[in-house]
Amino acid sequence: MSKRDIKNSICRPFCKFFREGEKEDMECRGAMVIERLMTGILKPEDLPKTGRDPSLREKRSRLIFEKVCRKCEFIKDGCDFQSTNPPDEAEPCGGYILISLLFEKKLLRSSDLKEAIIE
Repeated sequence: MSKRDIKNSICRPFCKFFREGEKEDMECRGAMVIERLMTGILKPEDLPKTGRDPSLREKRSRLIFEKVCRKCEFIKDGCDFQSTNPPDEAEPCGGYILISLLFEKKLLRSSDLKEAIIE
């Protein structure tokens, strides 16, 4: 997947933090993991076009946090969504949202995520 494809398939439709032209070379770790999954486990047509699930606030995934978020470049600046006491308005990044949706739709298994981890 090219950087443009990542922006169009992951960042733009799912991430409220995405700003065109800002930190253009950076992507969240979730986007990197999805990019890696696209080399064999997922196909472009598997990716939903949009989606923000408000229930994500209640069902934070320990697996996604441990395997994806903990090593994300953006967590260094502080991730309200993954903080101990997140504010009510805290939202996850686009990579987290998309990975969660793929789990929910049974297009992704925990073993797939573990295989796609970038050390």
